[in-house]
Amino acid sequence: MEIQPEQPDLPTRSLAVAQAGGAPDRISAVQSGQGIFPAQRPSLSLISSAQLLLAGDGEAVPQDWSRALARLTAWLELDLCHVPARPAGALRQVAAWAASGRAAPAVPAFLPWQNVSPVALQAGGDAGLPRADWVVSYLHDQGTGKPLKASTLDLVLMSPHPAACPMDADCDAPLPRAETMQAMLHAAHAERRKRIAIIVDARRRNALVRQMLVAGRIAARDEQEIEILPIEDALCHLVRHAGRWDAIIVLPELRSLVFAMLAEVTGIWTPWPMLWHRRGLSMITGEVLDEADGSLPLNAPLLVQALALAAHHAGLGHAARRLMQGASQLWDCGIFTPGRGSVAPYATEVTDIEFIHHLCRGGGRRSRASMSWRAIPAAPTALSPRKPRPALQLVANTGE
Repeated sequence: MEIQPEQPDLPTRSLAVAQAGGAPDRISAVQSGQGIFPAQRPSLSLISSAQLLLAGDGEAVPQDWSRALARLTAWLELDLCHVPARPAGALRQVAAWAASGRAAPAVPAFLPWQNVSPVALQAGGDAGLPRADWVVSYLHDQGTGKPLKASTLDLVLMSPHPAACPMDADCDAPLPRAETMQAMLHAAHAERRKRIAIIVDARRRNALVRQMLVAGRIAARDEQEIEILPIEDALCHLVRHAGRWDAIIVLPELRSLVFAMLAEVTGIWTPWPMLWHRRGLSMITGEVLDEADGSLPLNAPLLVQALALAAHHAGLGHAARRLMQGASQLWDCGIFTPGRGSVAPYATEVTDIEFIHHLCRGGGRRSRASMSWRAIPAAPTALSPRKPRPALQLVANTGE
């Protein structure tokens, strides 16, 4: 019996030769990297769920707001968690102030259905006002008809809290603290808002100019164009062009006048998202000129913008951008809610809950690209197709 020597293992390209001249019952081994199927590039992705923490009681949310919020968070794949709000006792405030440099940022309260009128900031502020250092409301719209035509309005209305305005000896009137003014200007600069108007009355104008010069604000004149003007001149400018400035800082006693003028010029009488800042974001409510108490009815633009701002401040920029991009596409397609107008040639007015359903279904995905909102930074630039993509992607859980 003839014994043939064992054939060595051959690479893939020699498979046919081995089957023809070698042992027919053997399959040659495949060298590393030379398999029958094309080699796949190994990649590893670590993905964790996005969690959004909000202070307050989830059961206290009005029913219509709760349904719309649940629909949006499910669409965004967000894990919404309500944590109990900490009591605002005096000792706790002192401890938080002492450990402000080490303590984690507080979880903001999300209450866009709660109505706050700018009239409540007058005369030292109502006793029921939330604790804060300063407030800011956002007026963002992609066109509301003839007054704005096809222009996009992107404006913030800031005011120091009445409690942050002690009596000034020079003008014998309440004046915002220097650190409060710096915080508002810094927040405007962080959102790339360069044209700033500070609206005061004639009595406090010189005192505020002197305060800003002493604080060294003149060193940043190349980064921001700051105008300090009396209320009479400011109202005339707003009548001519509501988008003259990117940000308006107004004294709390004059906020209702400026708010009413902007609502009249733009035609937007619906609530604006209002953010309360106290060593960081502490609360999100809705601001409307109506002084009636109680919860506001569901307002889709208010909910979308407020949720996008909350997600952005929590570090969930992708969710904030997705929200605003979807809403902008719907507005661009002519789908709008009552009180919001549209400049699209074919406009359709829907209810607020229908707007939420259209947004979650992607009803405006075929529209052209929309302009961005300064409050939500744009997405990072995508990698070039010619550049190699990283094989390892780390997605951090920013909800904790």
